[in-house]
Amino acid sequence: MTALFGTVLSDGREIERCRVVFDGGRIAGVEPATSARVGDIGVDGWIAPGLIDLHIHGAGGVDLTCDDPATAVASVARALARRGITSFCPTVSSAAPEIYATAIAAYAPKAHDGGAESLGANLEGPFIDPARRGFQDPAVIRRATAEEVTRWIDAGPPAIVTLAPEVPGGMDAVVALVAAGTVVSLGHSAASAEQARAAIGAGARHGTHLFNAMPGLHHREPGVVGALLTSDATVEVIADGIHLDPTVVDLVVRAAGPDRVCLVTDALAAMGQAPGKTRLGDREVISDGRAVRHADGTLAGTAVSLDECLRNARRWLPWLGPAQVLKMATSTPASVLGARVAGRKGRIAPGYDADAILLDRDWRVVRTYVRGVAIS
Repeated sequence: MTALFGTVLSDGREIERCRVVFDGGRIAGVEPATSARVGDIGVDGWIAPGLIDLHIHGAGGVDLTCDDPATAVASVARALARRGITSFCPTVSSAAPEIYATAIAAYAPKAHDGGAESLGANLEGPFIDPARRGFQDPAVIRRATAEEVTRWIDAGPPAIVTLAPEVPGGMDAVVALVAAGTVVSLGHSAASAEQARAAIGAGARHGTHLFNAMPGLHHREPGVVGALLTSDATVEVIADGIHLDPTVVDLVVRAAGPDRVCLVTDALAAMGQAPGKTRLGDREVISDGRAVRHADGTLAGTAVSLDECLRNARRWLPWLGPAQVLKMATSTPASVLGARVAGRKGRIAPGYDADAILLDRDWRVVRTYVRGVAIS
C-alpha cells in the first residue's frame, strides 16, 4: 500500500490537504486529512491523474507505424511513462492494408511492465484527402471500402479512426465504425461545414489536431473547424508552440471549453531523442529537439511530449484554473474513449486505476505511478 498526502488536482477541482491511498493497483481512498500519517509521502506540489495521450506516433526512436508492433508498443510505453503519460493510443499513419490488422491486434488495450498502458489503436488514415495528407505517404492513401473497415472491426475494433468524410466511401465508413464502438475523428480533410455536420450527425464525435491538415476557419466557409467547434464533439490541440500559435489555442479553449479540448502530441519517434537525424517511417528527417523537419525545412511533426504541452497550456491560459488546464490531458481524453476506460482512467477517485503523477510548482513531473507502481 502507498499513501500520498498533498493537494489533489482532478476532474476540474483542486482539493487541499488530501490523502490518496493506492492498494492493489487501484485507488483505495481519497480522504480529507489534517496532516500526513507516518509513512505517507508528502507532496509539495500537486497529486494529479496520469496524463493520457490519444494521438502519438512514436517515441525514443521507435516508429509505431513501421516498426514491429509487438515490440514497438512496449518500448514507446516505457518512454512515455518517464514523462508522466500513464496511458496512450498507439497511432498508425496511412499504410498498406496488411499493416493494419497486425497493428490493431498488437495495440489493443494492454498493460506494459514499467510503462504506460496502451488503450487501443488510433488509425490516422488511410481514408483521408490526399491534398490534406500532411507528412503521410500519398501512395497508400485510398478510398474507404466496406471490406477494409470490416477487417479492422474483426481485428479489434480500433479505438479511434481519423478520416475525411468527403472521400469516396467516407460516410459509410463513419456509420460502420461508430456502430462497432470506434471513435470516428474528422481530420486530414477539406470537407465543407455541411459535409462535416453530416458526419457528426452520423456519429463522428472527435476532431484530429484542429486546424492542422484542414482549411482554416473562414467567415463564409467555416469548414471542418467551424462544424466541430459548434457541435458537441471533442477536439485535439497540439500545444507544442509549433503547430498552433498560443492565441489559437486560447481561442479554441474559450470556444469549446476544457471539457471538449484534448491536449495531444502527435509526436514522432524523435520524442525523447537528442537533436539530430531521426526517422519518420522509412524516411530520414531532422529534429532540433522540438520541431521535426524534412531536409527542405518542411514541418514533419514534433518531438515535444505531453507534459511540456501541459506546461505550455498552463502558461498560455492564465484565465483558466490549474485543475481545468489539467483536465485537458486527463479526464477529457478519458471521456473520448468512453466505455473503454470508464471508471478506470483520468481521475483521482476511489476505484480508479492508481495512475498518478506528482507535479512540482513549475508543473514538472517528478514521479509517475502506473497502477500504483512508481516508474523510475
